[in-house]
Amino acid sequence: MSARFERFNMQINIDNSEQIIDAYMPLIKANARKFSRFEYDEMIDESKMLAIEAICEYDESKGSFGNFLKLKLLYHYLDKSKIDPVNSLDDLDSNGQAIIDTLIDDFDFEEMLFNKEEYKSLYKAINNLDMKDRKIIMYKFFYDMNLAEIAKVMNISYKTVANRSSLAIKNLRNFYKLS
Repeated sequence: MSARFERFNMQINIDNSEQIIDAYMPLIKANARKFSRFEYDEMIDESKMLAIEAICEYDESKGSFGNFLKLKLLYHYLDKSKIDPVNSLDDLDSNGQAIIDTLIDDFDFEEMLFNKEEYKSLYKAINNLDMKDRKIIMYKFFYDMNLAEIAKVMNISYKTVANRSSLAIKNLRNFYKLS
């Protein structure tokens, strides 16, 4: 087989990469539609970059360029599909811990507890919360429980604990802004 690609009658080299990408655009678009899990426009751009890599890596012994490119795209996106995207802060990380529990907050309630002047206002702010929210805050910050443990103890869903926790913290912050 010659270095010329019969279907499009062009050399497979970096000098004519634009023409090659244009010629294989139907393959690139079909691949982007096949993996609808990813953003279509981003896949098109990423596939173009993969096509340029394929042009640089291609030699005649690897068969036709079309099949080489098709397999390169397929294997790339199959590998990429193995990685689970984070869809929610309630999802678990690789250690099995909720992502929301691993976030670092610049507002440290524990530090505030040790400050005697702030202690009274924190106590007042916590007492202004709804009873369920108060329990969640107590479990989370005083007993150092994660959201899954709190959900189990309170016999409510994990999602409810996560939502109520973030709303309670927001209410505490608003209380401190007003005081």
